[in-house]
Amino acid sequence: MKYFRFVVFLVTALLFGQTPKYTADGFRVARESYPFIFPRDHGNHPDFKTEWWYVTGHLVNKANGNRYGYQLTFFRQASPKNKWRGNSSWQSDQIYMAHAAITDESEKSFTHEEKLNRGGILANSKIGDLDVFNESWFLKRLTKGGFDLQMSVKNMELRLKLKPLTSLVTFGKDGVSKKGDDPTASSHYLTYPRMQSEGSIRLSDGSSVEVEGLSWMDHEISSNQLASNQSGWDWAGIQLNNGDSIMFYRLRLADGTQDINSMAYYVDNLGKMIKSTKVFNIKILSTWISSITKIEYPSTLQLTIDNDIYIIEPKLKNQELNSKTSGGLSYWEGSCYVIDDSKNVIGNAYLELTGYTSLRSRVID
Repeated sequence: MKYFRFVVFLVTALLFGQTPKYTADGFRVARESYPFIFPRDHGNHPDFKTEWWYVTGHLVNKANGNRYGYQLTFFRQASPKNKWRGNSSWQSDQIYMAHAAITDESEKSFTHEEKLNRGGILANSKIGDLDVFNESWFLKRLTKGGFDLQMSVKNMELRLKLKPLTSLVTFGKDGVSKKGDDPTASSHYLTYPRMQSEGSIRLSDGSSVEVEGLSWMDHEISSNQLASNQSGWDWAGIQLNNGDSIMFYRLRLADGTQDINSMAYYVDNLGKMIKSTKVFNIKILSTWISSITKIEYPSTLQLTIDNDIYIIEPKLKNQELNSKTSGGLSYWEGSCYVIDDSKNVIGNAYLELTGYTSLRSRVID
């Protein structure tokens, strides 16, 4: 009966152009004109099904100029609320997964690790402010401003202080980032596209070096995103040398074509939105095949927005995260150069490529 009432409400909402408040399984939906309040909305939103805090960065060794890329992602996933039959002190419907990776450009090495824990003692996130952890990895907002980050992969460890250099950016229309035709397929999408980063990294040889650079931080809150006819997505966070930033996500349909809900955004050096458009083109210039998973991924991409061309080229081809604890999910995510059509390096990017069990994507006109 509850599900029938929800279907009636969903049909009514579609007819009258309203976004439903809840999904069929009872989780809140990202809706227009949500009143963001901070630091509250940096924290956990347990009434939404899925949430992640995602940080990537490009770092330089202060002593010798060696370069490193890193990414750290905390995922929170809620399961439908069922009656708990076990000990109440262990009750939790929240699963926390975390991925971390370090790219060492001078050593041409890519190292990654993952963690999976039920919410509680080993992993959790705070309601009302940003304080998320999974075992020894954490990301926390500091009371005096900025953020504290710690992660490790294998025998490497990274500790950073992050300070936003722009205002917080909210992607999407009226605070909602659409990901599909279903009115519930949306998210609240918050980003600091440029963050001053300083700290230290312990390298695989045991030495510790001081590093500095730029990071990018996303926080996305959702209860429903990919539809059954969508096979995956391509995403990039681009930091241009002129201080501006670009973010795009290309949602791919099962036949490899570009979903109409794909978006590209251009943000200036203060965090002001300059352009948001569905009209952009992705061209695959080269591909790479994983020797482990045998998956063929795009490698070098050409992004065209209006008449501007940005070539996204991996700093290391093998930056695939092949997962063992999260159902065997594998995807490519790594540090890249951004090059213009005159072959000048004009920035850095992190590129994420998911859903490539076979390469079906081609040029999208």
